Amino acid sequence: MKKFLFILLLIISAVSLFGCEGKGKIVIKEPPNAKVYIDGKYVGTTPLELTLTEGKYKVTVETTEFDSETKTVQVFFDRVVELRFKPKPKGILKADSIPKGAKVIEGKVTYGKTPLSVKLDPGEHLIVFKHGSLGASRKVNIEYKKVTEIFVNLEKAVIHFNLNPPDAELYVDGKRIEAPATVELEEGVHKAEVKKGVYQDKFKFSVKKGEEKNITYTLKDVQLPPIQAYAPIEFTKDYKFLVSLGKGGIYLWDLKDFKPHISVYDPQDVRNFDKFTNFDVSDNNKLIAGVKPIKALKYTLKYKDRPATKILVWNAETLSPVFSKVFYEDIVGVSFSQDNKSLFMATNDGRIIKLDIKDGSTTETDLTNLKLTDIKRFEDRIFISSEGGRLFAIDSKTGELLLHKKVHDSKINRLEISKDGSFLITSSNDGRIHLINRSLNIVDTIDVGSPVLAANLSISDDALAYSIGKTVKVISATDKYELYTIKGLNGDVIDVEFWTDEILITASGIKTPEIKLWNKGHLLRKWVQTIE
Repeated sequence: MKKFLFILLLIISAVSLFGCEGKGKIVIKEPPNAKVYIDGKYVGTTPLELTLTEGKYKVTVETTEFDSETKTVQVFFDRVVELRFKPKPKGILKADSIPKGAKVIEGKVTYGKTPLSVKLDPGEHLIVFKHGSLGASRKVNIEYKKVTEIFVNLEKAVIHFNLNPPDAELYVDGKRIEAPATVELEEGVHKAEVKKGVYQDKFKFSVKKGEEKNITYTLKDVQLPPIQAYAPIEFTKDYKFLVSLGKGGIYLWDLKDFKPHISVYDPQDVRNFDKFTNFDVSDNNKLIAGVKPIKALKYTLKYKDRPATKILVWNAETLSPVFSKVFYEDIVGVSFSQDNKSLFMATNDGRIIKLDIKDGSTTETDLTNLKLTDIKRFEDRIFISSEGGRLFAIDSKTGELLLHKKVHDSKINRLEISKDGSFLITSSNDGRIHLINRSLNIVDTIDVGSPVLAANLSISDDALAYSIGKTVKVISATDKYELYTIKGLNGDVIDVEFWTDEILITASGIKTPEIKLWNKGHLLRKWVQTIE
C-alpha cells in the first residue's frame, strides 16, 4: 500500500511539473532576413522557429535599425503560432530626467524609466514623466531615422524665451537674458522686464516644477481696433475712458486694454447713415449725449428744407436712450449741466438752448447771432467759442450770460480746459494759441504763424501740443522750446489729448478717421506677453 501511494505521488508530481514546463512554438517567416527580439533580447533572424514556455512575450522584428514592428504574443502549451510582421518606419526617443528613474508614459503605455531609449512612430507624441509627486509632460516630434533627445528637470521649470524684435533687452528677476534662450527657473512667480529704446514694460508669470513654457514678448503698435474712430475726442472727468466718435456711434475706450467698454448708437438708425459729430459725458459718467446732424435720413423729417440735428441722451449703464429728439437747428456741440439734469446745446446761429432732459422743455440764451464753434464746461461755468474769435462764459445752472470777450482775430477752432480747470486753451485760424483764465483774461500766447486746428496742455501743464494740418508739435509751456514734432499724418489733426505727460493722442476727422497714440513723439507701441 505504501509503495502504491509513493508511485501515485510521483505520477502527480510529474504531471504537475510537465504542466508548469509546458511549451509551445512561434514561427516567423516574413519578412525574410529580419532580426528578431524576444522581450528585448536578440534571438536570431527570419525565417525562425522558436520553442517557448507558455506565456506572453513582446516580439520585435527589425529589417533595419529604424524599421520595426512589435507584437505581444501569447504562447500556448503544445501549440504553434505563425506570425507575419510588416516593419514600420521608426525614430528613436532618448529620454532622461532629474531625478533619474522617472516613469516615461504615453497614453496607457509605460515605456520604462529614465534613462531610456525607445523606438516610436514618426510624428508628435505627448510624453509624460512621473516620479513620485513630481510630474511633467512634453511634446516631442519623432522623425524617421533620427534620434530625438529629451531631458526633463522635474524639480524646476523650463522656459523658452523669445523676443520680437530680437534685439530688445530682456531681464528676468533682474538678470539679463540673451534671448532666444532656454532657462530653468524655480517654482513660483517671476518678474520680467522688456526694453527697446523708449518702449519698455514689466510682466509677471508663474511656473510650476516640471513645467515647460514658451514665453514670447512682441512689440506691437497700439491702436484703437477694430473700429475706425475719429475726432473729436475727450477724456471723461475721472480719466477712466477716452471718448471718441466711430463708424457705429460713440465709444468709451479703456486705454488699459485699448477696447471700447461702452458703445452707444441710435436705435432708429442702426446702420448709422448719419454720423455723430459731437458728444459729452456727464461728470458722474452716468449719461452720454450725442449730436447727430440729419442728412441722409432727411426724407423722413417734417421740414426737409430746414437744418435738423438729432440729440440723443443715453443711460451709460443700460446703454438705452433716455432722450431722443430732432431739433430743427444746426447744433454744433452739447454740454451737461453741473447737476446732470440739463443739457446745453450750442447752435450755429449763436444761441444756447438749455434742455431739461426729464421733461424735454427748453429755454434759450441769445449770443447775438454769432456762429458758435465749440462748447466746454468746467464746474459751474460753460464756455463757448465762436467763428468771430469771441469767447463766452455762462452759468451752468441758469444759462445766464456771465462774461464775453473777443480773444482772437478769426475763428476759434477748438476750445479745451486744462485738467485742473486753471486755463482755457483756444486755438485759432489767426495762428495763435491763448491760455485764458476763468475771467476770460489772456494769461499767455503762443504765436504759431499758421492756422491752429487744436491745442492742449499736458496733465502737469508743463507741455503744450498743437496741430497745424497734418503736423503736430509739442513745446515747453514755459520756455516755448520744441520738445518733438510728429509729421506726415494721414489727415488734418483736429484734436489732441494728453493721456499722461508722456503719451499724446492725435485724432483726425471723419473723412480721414485715425486716432494714434504717441510716446514722446514715437508711435506708441506696447510689449505683449504670449505664454504657451
